[in-house]
Amino acid sequence: MDEIKILTNEELGLYDEFSLSFNPKTKKDYLLKIIQFKKFLEGKDLLDVNKEDCQKFMCSIRETYAKSTSEKIYSYIHSFYSFLQRNKHIEINPFSFVEKPIVSRDKGKDDVLSIQEINKLIDSLYKLNARDRLIMVFLTTTGCMLNELVDVKWKDLIVDEDNNYYVRLGKGKKERVVKLHPYCFKLIEDYRYHSGLSEIILPTDDFIFTTQKSNSITDRNVRVIVHKAFSLAGLENYSAKDLRHSYAAISLLLGADKEEIQKQLGWSDKYYAIRYKNVIDFVDSESIDYMMQKDNMNINKK
Repeated sequence: MDEIKILTNEELGLYDEFSLSFNPKTKKDYLLKIIQFKKFLEGKDLLDVNKEDCQKFMCSIRETYAKSTSEKIYSYIHSFYSFLQRNKHIEINPFSFVEKPIVSRDKGKDDVLSIQEINKLIDSLYKLNARDRLIMVFLTTTGCMLNELVDVKWKDLIVDEDNNYYVRLGKGKKERVVKLHPYCFKLIEDYRYHSGLSEIILPTDDFIFTTQKSNSITDRNVRVIVHKAFSLAGLENYSAKDLRHSYAAISLLLGADKEEIQKQLGWSDKYYAIRYKNVIDFVDSESIDYMMQKDNMNINKK
C-alpha cells in the first residue's frame, strides 16, 4: 500500500502497537481512516494535532459522506487517539472536543418495504435469470445478510421427514438453521436445472451461488443483482439491507415474537427488535411461517 508512506516511522510504529490485536481486515480499515486524516493535515504530525484540526476534518467528512460513514470514521480515529492518550503519547485526545456524528438505529418506513412493494418486487422477478431470481427470493424470505448468502453451500441445505426445507446460515455464535419458503426451494430446483446440475442435491462443499467465471459469488455481485431487481420493479430507493429490515418488521407485525426473530436473523440481542417499533403501523396490519399463512403475499401463490 503506497499510501502508507505518508506516515512517519514513528506514526507507523504507534499504529502497529495500537492495532496489535486486530485481524488483517480490521487493521487495514483503521489504517485507511488514519491515512485519510493524515492527508487532510497536509504534512502535520499526527501527534501535534489540535481540536481545530479535528473539527475541520470532521466537518469535511460530514459534507462528503453519509452519517453512518461519518460516524465510523470518527469512531476509528477517536479510538486511535484514545490509545495514544492512555499510553501517554499525548496529554489529551483532541477528538474528545468534536461532536460525534450520531446515526439513529431505529428503522423508519424508508428502510422497510410494504407488503404491496414486496408483491411488486416478487411479481417482477420473472425478468431475471434463474440464479438472480433465487437470490432475491432467498434474501426476501430468510432475512439473511449478504455475507451469509454468498457463503451458503449445498451441504447447508436440510430436509426433514415432512419435506420441510431448511438452510444453515452464519458462523460461530450467529450460526443458525432457518426454514425455507416453499417457493424459495422451488427456485433452488429451477436454478439447479438451468445450471445443468442433477436433481439430487448432494451435501457438497460447493457454494450454491456462482458466476460464469468463479465457483463463488461476491457481496458486490449480489448488490448489483439487488439493485437491478429493485430498478426493474420501480423501487430504486431500496437496497439489499432493506430486505433484511423488511423481513424483521413484517414478521413482527404478523405475530412472530422477538425471540423467534432473534433466532431467525442471528441477532445477538432480542431487543434489536425495538429498532423496528416505528414501522409496525406502516407495514400494513397484516418468521417465514407467518408470511406463508398470508393470502395477500403474492409469493405464497407462486
